[in-house]
Amino acid sequence: MRGHIRKRGSTYSIVVDVGRDENGKRKQKWISGFKTKKEAEKALAEIIAKIEKNEFIEPSKITLQQFINEWLKIYGEPKWAPKTLVSNKSLIDNYIIPNLGHIELQKLKPVEIQKFYNSLKEKQLSNTTINYVHRLLNQVLKFAVKWQYIAKNPCELVEAPKKDKKEFVTWNFEHVKKAKKIFKDTPIYIHVMIALYTGLRLGEICGLRWEDIDFKNQTITVRRTAQRIDGRFIFKEPKTETSKGIISIPDFLVQILKQEKNKQLQNKLIFGEKYITEYEGFISVWEDGRFKEPDYVTKKFRKILKKQSDIPVIRFHDLRHTHATLMLRSGVDLKIISKRLRHGRISTTADFYSHVDLEMDREALRKLESNLS
Repeated sequence: MRGHIRKRGSTYSIVVDVGRDENGKRKQKWISGFKTKKEAEKALAEIIAKIEKNEFIEPSKITLQQFINEWLKIYGEPKWAPKTLVSNKSLIDNYIIPNLGHIELQKLKPVEIQKFYNSLKEKQLSNTTINYVHRLLNQVLKFAVKWQYIAKNPCELVEAPKKDKKEFVTWNFEHVKKAKKIFKDTPIYIHVMIALYTGLRLGEICGLRWEDIDFKNQTITVRRTAQRIDGRFIFKEPKTETSKGIISIPDFLVQILKQEKNKQLQNKLIFGEKYITEYEGFISVWEDGRFKEPDYVTKKFRKILKKQSDIPVIRFHDLRHTHATLMLRSGVDLKIISKRLRHGRISTTADFYSHVDLEMDREALRKLESNLS
């Protein structure tokens, strides 16, 4: 690798050989704007050293916004699930581009990113949202390094706030017994029971087909999740391998599922040609075969709970937490609970339900104290 210095007016420029193109022709790179020959010589030595180590990044005036647009077409749009794409584009369009998009990618400094996060905090954005912005921007800039637009990722030198600790309310054993009666004759009874006895997410419950139920071995296999994007339903495979899984179910839930399946078969006969077959085979359907969507289940669940005072009003997703909490209180090993919830790491489960461990520890201590007194 060779290079030389040229004086152009009152400043100096570097001319560097950066290899050959696809036709074997020598490629040269000009870098201008050095005030003294000594500065140019130092820069030339550094550049040649980087070239020899294959660490040289050609200067580019591409902005962060231009790179993100390119990155979305090549990576984001083909890779992400529809719901994730909508969510991430919202973060990009509402926060990243308006604040940092105009900056040249190679000139983006850690301090500018840190100031950006601070400004989001001043606008009362939650730590969780800022953390999501950071993770997304960090991912973008990692690809900028991989694709040799920049030498280092400035996000790695920035401190982003940790996500806010999620607060959730769960039902106890008595609440669950009452819930069985409250939801018994409602359109979402099957959804509530599956959530309580398996810990499945609502999208996963609505994505279940009868072929996913093994009545003989009493298991449910999670193969897909239901999402509504731009007015239409999309059924996607879980985004990670750990999100898939086979979950055992008790006799009580097996019987409820059998009753629901028989009811659907009867409804199909009753409606005849008027029965909608588009979603045939799915568990979450109305009497006429229309799809019973997650949004409806969520709203109906909340509406039913607000009409009574026997049990706390919680989110549908808190049924998943209720399942885990009650299993933990029943003495089920944390590793088994983590597998049922299909968490990637057991530490994730432990972090979520550490408060239950503490309560159980205190209860055990009270029993010990009572026995010793």
